[in-house]
Amino acid sequence: MQRKFIVLALAVAAILMFNAPLPAYDRETGKPAIVLAAFGTTEVEALDSFTNILAQVEKAFPDYEVRLAFTSNIIRNIWHKRAQDAAFKKANPKIDQRFYNIGNVFTELAEIQERGADIVLVQSLHVTDGEEFEDVLNLINSLKGIKTFQPSLAPLPWIGVGEPALGTGDGQTAYVTRAAKALGPLAEAAKAQNAALVLMGHGNEHLTQTVFGKLQKSLRDTYGPQIYIGTVEASPKAEDVVAELAKSADKPKKVLLAPMMIVAGDHARNDMAGDEEDSWASLLKAAGFDVESRLAGLGLNNDWVNIYIEHLKSLEPKVKALKK
Repeated sequence: MQRKFIVLALAVAAILMFNAPLPAYDRETGKPAIVLAAFGTTEVEALDSFTNILAQVEKAFPDYEVRLAFTSNIIRNIWHKRAQDAAFKKANPKIDQRFYNIGNVFTELAEIQERGADIVLVQSLHVTDGEEFEDVLNLINSLKGIKTFQPSLAPLPWIGVGEPALGTGDGQTAYVTRAAKALGPLAEAAKAQNAALVLMGHGNEHLTQTVFGKLQKSLRDTYGPQIYIGTVEASPKAEDVVAELAKSADKPKKVLLAPMMIVAGDHARNDMAGDEEDSWASLLKAAGFDVESRLAGLGLNNDWVNIYIEHLKSLEPKVKALKK
């Protein structure tokens, strides 16, 4: 009875959210699945990052069904409203239908559960192990805690979670080095222009983000001292970065400004590159720097996407053991 209630509740939640029947699926041959978990974006121009990530993961895992989930309730609701907006859809004909039907991690897992998959991998598309990643992890651990009298009737027989890009705990060092390499082209582009590179991360006001300091050090050790990482919601903030740049011994005249986020969404277009006087670009210009803003999310950088793929592949030994 418990099993039937759980399956029914999850399936109904998914159907209500998407307002459409579930596609036909052969429950006897349920494919393993991957759910990519991201905060999300409402910016149409930023969707290319997610489209690229989906394509790269599908290429790396051809035997898996690959899905995308947005953890932000507000962002999902906006896309669901747009799905009913004929004018918006006509003005944006190239938007993938998956964004209009986007679910959260829970509802994506509900559909996968209904399709009978025995193996599910949830890959965080977050940069660090901050609040968003911890919430995803807590959700998955809670689902793992659902017990049934017959183990074979558990709603999700096996589910694994891939770490955020910069890893967690002792594993951070290796992934910080990988991330610095992935950001190398930006560092080299700045260096070629005798410019400083300023990267804007999101950060988290509730959890320490010392990993950003480790990444900044790794970048400086490899590409030179004029590389700075600031955050929107943690420390250092934009004002701190501007102050550090201003007192630099060999103060550059130009700054290359780029988001250290998966998408170049609202934060990148407004907080970073916007015309408001408190944007990062405006603060740097007011301090006398020539500023070039690059609006490209990390999801378009395949070296960065490959870090997520590495995290997924790190789960393969457990998957192979389950298949024996």
